[in-house]
Amino acid sequence: MKFRATTYGLLTVMFLIVYLAVYGSGSDERPDFVYNHPSLDEINHDLNICKTRSMSLNAKSVLVMDNKPGAWIFSKRPQRVRPIASLTKLLTAMVYLDTKPNLDTTVYISSRDCYQSAKSRIYKGEAYCARDLLYAAVMASDNRAARAIATASGLARHTFIERMNKKAQALGMMNTKLFEVTGLDERNVSTAADIAIMINAAMGYPEIKNGSSRYIHNCQLQNKKRKKRFINTNRLVRSKWNVLAGKTGFIIESDYCLATILKNKAGEEITVVVLGSPTNNIRFSVARKLATYGFKRAGRYNDGKQIAGR
Repeated sequence: MKFRATTYGLLTVMFLIVYLAVYGSGSDERPDFVYNHPSLDEINHDLNICKTRSMSLNAKSVLVMDNKPGAWIFSKRPQRVRPIASLTKLLTAMVYLDTKPNLDTTVYISSRDCYQSAKSRIYKGEAYCARDLLYAAVMASDNRAARAIATASGLARHTFIERMNKKAQALGMMNTKLFEVTGLDERNVSTAADIAIMINAAMGYPEIKNGSSRYIHNCQLQNKKRKKRFINTNRLVRSKWNVLAGKTGFIIESDYCLATILKNKAGEEITVVVLGSPTNNIRFSVARKLATYGFKRAGRYNDGKQIAGR
């Protein structure tokens, strides 16, 4: 009897090990109950085409969406909550523009703007046109510029951040939480699904769209006889696709991130989100793979739920 009990015990343990190996513990990923999106296999089955080999994607989370129907073309852990670094600045820019600012006003850079701000080409005491700072924040991802426009809004910093969180909730970004305006704080978190909503909402702001889609922006300092040049951190602005909007992000905790909206010569439009790539080069390599894949399938799946309408 003792031998039989031991045998049953070992068989039970083995069964549990096999079950967990096949189905997982269930703790790593939340069920995707919120969004109706097709899986890769479902798309291939519906289109009656050959199954595409799986892509090698060195990123923690990704999402590709066909913007016109709002259908998800491809996703990998789209609901996993992660630090988003400077992708935060899209919400900073939206909340700033929601205050209806005069973008031609002069804004001075303070010591508060410069405190622990990482690399920047903007310095204390310099004066800029507010529009130039907005562009520097969304295209060159300048932390001092983001802080400066938040201050220029006239809102207390805690009030500004509160509005950022309310904005995220109003847009349907239910897994997003923000603690400051630049993304340097690793507590600023979101998901690839929420970021897709955010970048599409940002497209509704002409100044964000215009600023984030240009390769270079030259501006004149308001208090010095000197010009500054800001270069877009989104390498896809020099690709074969037309970038309608985009934002990069990086801190150690988030790795390299990207959210961008692309349009091809046929007029098809997709959203690409990449979170957690180990290097800058890999981030854009993954984005190009996803964009190529997305445009090949854009327009073929039209019954996905709209999640990022504008």
